[in-house]
Amino acid sequence: MNTPRKNAAEFDEFVLRQQSTEIEAASVDWCQERDQWLDYLNVLYTAVEAFLKPYIDGGTIAISYKDVLLNEENIGEYTARQMVLQIGKQHVVFTPIGTLLIGTKGRVDVEGAAGKARLILADRDAQRPQIKVTVKRDGDNPRPVTEPPTDIDWTWKIATMPPQVSYIDLTQDSLFELVMEVANG
Repeated sequence: MNTPRKNAAEFDEFVLRQQSTEIEAASVDWCQERDQWLDYLNVLYTAVEAFLKPYIDGGTIAISYKDVLLNEENIGEYTARQMVLQIGKQHVVFTPIGTLLIGTKGRVDVEGAAGKARLILADRDAQRPQIKVTVKRDGDNPRPVTEPPTDIDWTWKIATMPPQVSYIDLTQDSLFELVMEVANG
């Protein structure tokens, strides 16, 4: 067991690390992060509406929206839109999950009577999840830090279910397949 003085020194280091984490979090504009996420969500919904336009115009698919409350660390509570597709008696619901997720800029779950799928914001060139972790040295104490990549061209993709997650570009055809899969089409 550590001596009392060593425990105090380790605790001092722990407290300092927590303070630096708090300072890093305070340097992020969380309102801007939330607003950017909501903009990306609107881009998704606009794309889905465009892919389904012939069916919407023909009256065979109806789209509605309802507000849902999200709560994310640092951002707090905020309202986002949930998209609901009505295809005959089937409902397919696009529910935003959040933006502060590891390895992605945001996620939307798509659920129907037969199952669930995930849409994620990923780098346009990504084929599977990629997480880069760097180690920062604070004196003699290395600590892993996940740094957000810069200059990413974020785009919506379908993420297959674990354990072998891969990304599929969101196109009209892939959206049709996703909707049929979750609605048991």
